[in-house]
Amino acid sequence: MIYKIYFYTLILFIFTSCANETTENKSSEDVAITCQKYKSTTSQYKEEYQKHIQFKAPQNLKLLLADKKIAKKASFDKQGLYTLFQTEYFWAKETKKNLDISRYSEPQKLIDDLKYKDDRWSFAVTKKLYNDAISQKSIGFGFSCHDMEVGCLITYVRIDSPADKIDLRRGDIIKKINNQTATKELIYKKGEEKKLLEFELLRPNSNERCSGKLRAREYSYKVVKSKTLKTLKNEKVGYLRLDSFLGDGRILAQIDNSFDNFKKESIKKLVIDLRYNGGGSVYLASKLLDKLVINKENQTQFTLAWNEAYKNRNQKYVFDYSPNSLDLKEILFLTTQNTASASELIISAMKPYLPEEDIVIVGDRTDGKPVGMNGEYDGNYYYFLINFVVKNSLGFYDYFNGLEVTSGCNIADDPFHEMGDPKEAMLKSALKYIDSGSCQ
Repeated sequence: MIYKIYFYTLILFIFTSCANETTENKSSEDVAITCQKYKSTTSQYKEEYQKHIQFKAPQNLKLLLADKKIAKKASFDKQGLYTLFQTEYFWAKETKKNLDISRYSEPQKLIDDLKYKDDRWSFAVTKKLYNDAISQKSIGFGFSCHDMEVGCLITYVRIDSPADKIDLRRGDIIKKINNQTATKELIYKKGEEKKLLEFELLRPNSNERCSGKLRAREYSYKVVKSKTLKTLKNEKVGYLRLDSFLGDGRILAQIDNSFDNFKKESIKKLVIDLRYNGGGSVYLASKLLDKLVINKENQTQFTLAWNEAYKNRNQKYVFDYSPNSLDLKEILFLTTQNTASASELIISAMKPYLPEEDIVIVGDRTDGKPVGMNGEYDGNYYYFLINFVVKNSLGFYDYFNGLEVTSGCNIADDPFHEMGDPKEAMLKSALKYIDSGSCQ
């Protein structure tokens, strides 16, 4: 039997950084980073990096985990899943008829054979992975890195993860772990073995050689970080890093705290960093939208539109009053092709409420997912099948090819600087745009 979970979601790639087994939840062995100066320049590593690849965050933003093992197969309701495709699925009319479902042993394989040709998103996930994701828990170190000849370049660090707490930073290059040349696969292996990592790294931006210790373990993390910055012309700007909309009230509390501070600072221009945000809860997206406008109560934010047979489930979201909402004059979004779903919804929903020139997209075009899922549960698996399109207040939703960047603002992600660093290429360009009206 399949149960409804009544949690509207817009998700692209959010479950790949959870694992199946837990490790000890102790951090006493971890040793914070210590550094010494050395002679070098960041440019030499950038040149080497460019020989390998133009940086683009991996499709699933997979982190370095303690355990990559696939969860044990569990039974699933084959007929129930097939029925969802024939009824509630947005493209139900396109579902294959008379398919022999008895031969399928895994729900994802059945989903892949049933989904519509334009559907890149429908998926199944185990109960544990789902619960870990919405409670902001994971297992591992909490960072991702990219192999180079000199070592493994850290490209992403989760907020409040074990890696973050010992001051590992985006842009650090791990040269050795346990006296072996560092590679992504070796770090995975040591994590799976639950080994303590003793590592040596380079910090090119400050010309430092550093060392520290870290063991993979179960941990909680955050997805929100904010600060106030100033442009070169001394204009005050809010910066909000938002890595996911998947979660519960804790994310809303983190967002609220950020906007309380922005309100105190009388922020009029805001940069929202969504470069790795693959989506999540429609409800949380709606609550963020409440804070981006003033005096719009009861006006339409967006509408969830189901297929014709289920149009009675169509749902309209409207602006609610929020005491820490901002009277913004300009919003700049930092995006990549990993920016999807609820993140794209924020951009699309804001377009009717600010002049076109005051909504600026910096980085790369977004994924292109103007659709979302309701979520169903069969006792072992959650099924997230596409159920609806998401229309803004003008009825617009046709961005399956992604939302394009503002002219002149196609800026490559910069893994050699931390997110939120004014020197990081995408944020630097956004701040320049605020001063001059141009990213270049």
